[in-house]
Amino acid sequence: MPLNEAKGELLTIHAPELEINFLLKSTLFVLPLGNHFYKVGATFNWKDKTSNPSEEGRKELIEKLQKVITVPYTIINQTAGIRPTVKDRRPLVGMHPEHKQLSILNGLGTHGVMIAPTVAKNLFNHLEKGEALDEEIDIKRYY
Repeated sequence: MPLNEAKGELLTIHAPELEINFLLKSTLFVLPLGNHFYKVGATFNWKDKTSNPSEEGRKELIEKLQKVITVPYTIINQTAGIRPTVKDRRPLVGMHPEHKQLSILNGLGTHGVMIAPTVAKNLFNHLEKGEALDEEIDIKRYY
């Protein structure tokens, strides 16, 4: 599969005065987790392939977050991980070209939090109802 790795970092914050129940998307995203906890992300790093949180990532997220929200918050946690990305920045969805019994839903990259529900529904409808996959995400574009 034509996947590349990109490191992404996230913060978990507690912000009692931030009362949103929807995904806020700007230069970063703020995802409600419940009880005034929020996931904030993400950074994008092609060079560092470790899953270790960095001070650089933390500073970047804080700087962006301060431009999006104006309420006080406490940083609870910082995490980092490697996300699968694709050269054309489109997910890889469909049947594996060699192992037809395997379905693929991967390469969501930086937009995974936003597009995963729609892409998963498209794959489900393809597998269960025989509906065509959206051409932009269909893995057949690579074979």
